[in-house]
Amino acid sequence: MKVLRVPKVLVLMCDTDQRAILQKVLEPHADLTCAYTPEEMSEQLERASYDAVFCARSLSMGSWREVLEKVRQFYPHLLVIIVSRTADEKEWLEVLEAGAFDLLSPPYYERVLLSMLEHAMVSHDARVAREGEFSNVKVS
Repeated sequence: MKVLRVPKVLVLMCDTDQRAILQKVLEPHADLTCAYTPEEMSEQLERASYDAVFCARSLSMGSWREVLEKVRQFYPHLLVIIVSRTADEKEWLEVLEAGAFDLLSPPYYERVLLSMLEHAMVSHDARVAREGEFSNVKVS
């Protein structure tokens, strides 16, 4: 029987109201760490490993695209979920095309958030396992 682990999630949001709502839904199900700037996020990523990053589409410093690029460059297995108050189909496509895992918009229903987080964790674990398989393959 596989033991389920508590996901480690890093939340990068400047808006305290939006962050509080997301935290209220996620806290019972995840080990949360909050960052308020991209620099703080980088410091947290250097200190610990995470299963996913929830990043606000609107940041007071930097942009979600810069955050996504940095995560993809230094932590290629870590999945980024962009959070937007104004999400629509165009934004969703933009976020996915940029390489994010998904786009989340309010209302933050627990079942939707947990499903998204579970899918992200399974994808993260599969990427790590696949990378491990390829690193063990000998080329002759």
